[in-house]
Amino acid sequence: MTERDYEHSRPLDVHRWSDHPEVNAFVNQIYEEYIHQSGTNTNIRKKHLKVVLLDLYVAWSDDPNLNIAVHMSMNAYSDGTVSSKGKSRYNALHIKVSTIDVVHLLHITGLIGLKEGWQDPDGKSYLTRIWAAEPLIQMFMDAAFGYFDVGYPENKATVILRDENKRNIEYEDTAETRRMHDLLLRYNRLLERSFIDIPSLDQPRIELGDKENRRRNNKPVFVNITHHGKFVRRIFNNGTFDDGGRFYGGWWQRIDGSYRKAIRMNNLPTVEIDYSSLHVILAYTEVGIDYWKMTDDYPYELPVRGVSNPDHCRAITKLLFLLGFNASDEKALFKAFRNELDYTAYPYSFPDDVLSELLNGIKDRHPKISRLICSGAGLRLMNIDAQMCKYVIEKFVERDTPILTVHDSFIVPFGTERQLDRVMKEAFEHVTYKTKVKAKYNSNLTEAQLYAGRAIDRDWYLDRLSVVTKPEMAKGYRLRMERHNQEFNQAADVGY
Repeated sequence: MTERDYEHSRPLDVHRWSDHPEVNAFVNQIYEEYIHQSGTNTNIRKKHLKVVLLDLYVAWSDDPNLNIAVHMSMNAYSDGTVSSKGKSRYNALHIKVSTIDVVHLLHITGLIGLKEGWQDPDGKSYLTRIWAAEPLIQMFMDAAFGYFDVGYPENKATVILRDENKRNIEYEDTAETRRMHDLLLRYNRLLERSFIDIPSLDQPRIELGDKENRRRNNKPVFVNITHHGKFVRRIFNNGTFDDGGRFYGGWWQRIDGSYRKAIRMNNLPTVEIDYSSLHVILAYTEVGIDYWKMTDDYPYELPVRGVSNPDHCRAITKLLFLLGFNASDEKALFKAFRNELDYTAYPYSFPDDVLSELLNGIKDRHPKISRLICSGAGLRLMNIDAQMCKYVIEKFVERDTPILTVHDSFIVPFGTERQLDRVMKEAFEHVTYKTKVKAKYNSNLTEAQLYAGRAIDRDWYLDRLSVVTKPEMAKGYRLRMERHNQEFNQAADVGY
């Protein structure tokens, strides 16, 4: 038997829920046979049991090797670490300390495996891990409910406000926060009924690259491509709705561009478009300058001492420049740069004098916005790009067209890229009151390219058309698509 990798885990999702009658019957059966105790509040215990069982079910369905990290200390629940004081907007189901009892009872009865929390030799602490054991797995396999019967309550928080220490904090709802929540509710429903996947994947997961792997002791780190990994929320920072506000949560945000290129939506290929040099351009708007009206020069074209490859120079300059907006001082900036740089792709040494020289070069090249570097302006700029993102998402939700966001870039189904291009430019003008913006397309085929090629090279056109309409699909992808389409009554094939 293969030893479990306990670090391969995610936190318990305290919002996992379903009102499906077969789910309730399943929970009732396990409660009566394994959990029932006299003198306890049955409804409260059943609610906690349902959350834990459903999250175990989703974890097992998505990845049988995935563990769930769960707090087993009463202090974690009493001080707000887990439940944010029980009645918080961030704990819609009011999940509290009863979780501990449920986990213990499930373990005692042999329904779950459990690894108690521990410390590694470096003193790092790990929460208790749990997973479905064989008897519970068999019950999952025999259950009358299915994967798509599990979801979230409608009052799950979608608008998150965090303090300077990145802890969730409470706030009073306003007309604006309610509008944000309503949009996210509609957007998540659209994502839920959209099939979003990668056709080459037989098993729906992607191993992250070397840079990401170093964050977990050189053990492989995976992103699961799952139906339940599409929930999106907005996160604001520093205790104010003026900082941050970006859209987070979708699995597509954790994979690189090479994999994002392969995403299909409802079995259509996709096109990704992003704003060129957006945060630099937004910084210029803050000082009243329409950058692309002033020049056509891209802002990252600077030499870097010790680097001869111009593409590498551009990427290194871009990273230091953008991190500069977030940093409070040069020391913090240089530390962040060294932490974020992918040394596998850019194998250079960057002592302070080299970085200081490059930073001065950036300031000399962009004197109008130099005061914003190392000023902590980044979250404010993120708030502006988040407003633009909201505008774009809202337009696509209104048209019932799925769209994915990676902050300042967007992924849409083939055939809707011209619409996206137009809406992105509308969003920039709507938010900044400036008119000139540039957008970059990824290398995927566009509808305009396809039909322009029809008149030039018919064989090429037919070959590309077949890629659009009849892609090569792994068996696992096809099965996932068929299961999704059956649930949501969608046509499995694309017709042109």
